[in-house]
Amino acid sequence: MTIKSKILSVLQEINSKNVGKSIESFDKGMAIFNKGIQEFGKSMDSMTRELSSDVQKSNSKRKSESEKNQKNINKIFGSKKSNVKIWSENKKNKC
Repeated sequence: MTIKSKILSVLQEINSKNVGKSIESFDKGMAIFNKGIQEFGKSMDSMTRELSSDVQKSNSKRKSESEKNQKNINKIFGSKKSNVKIWSENKKNKC
């Protein structure tokens, strides 16, 4: 069988019925792919909302802990209004 005869054989097999089946199969595949992408997007959106909520809770907890810590430090050392220095700011004594 020559190359020319092989090409003619393939071209004879291609007809509107075969092309139609191929397009239908492609459409089904694209619909399944699209559905998968949409499901992935939904799960990523859900995960993003959950992580965002966790970050907000963490930030509010960190803020309240920071305020408590500052109050405790002020109880121990006094407020910032008093200018009592605990260490020297002399740069010559740097180790």
